[in-house]
Amino acid sequence: MKKIIISTVSILLGTLVFNACSTTTSVSSEDAKTAKFSHFKHAIPLREVHDLIRKAGEKEGWRMTEFKENALIAEKEKHGSMKAVTIIFTKRYFNLSPKDDDLQEAIEKELKE
Repeated sequence: MKKIIISTVSILLGTLVFNACSTTTSVSSEDAKTAKFSHFKHAIPLREVHDLIRKAGEKEGWRMTEFKENALIAEKEKHGSMKAVTIIFTKRYFNLSPKDDDLQEAIEKELKE
């Protein structure tokens, strides 16, 4: 009888610990993945985001090249060398890789207008 009670208590405590650990606040992989991206206040149609990013880059002297439906490649000559940045975007955010503060500011400004 003593063994049954000890086993039951062990199982109950194990279940309690397992449930407590699994009910912590979880962050989806999408949230973790996009945490450092520039997010929009409201969703914008993908085509409009594309056009606004293209316009912002061209205003700043970047040559914008189509890459995918949701990506552009921006190229600019700076101090005798060519600089290339990949811009990936959705209806809710965009990201530059590698980071370029001037281009990012120009895009953010264009998207706010």
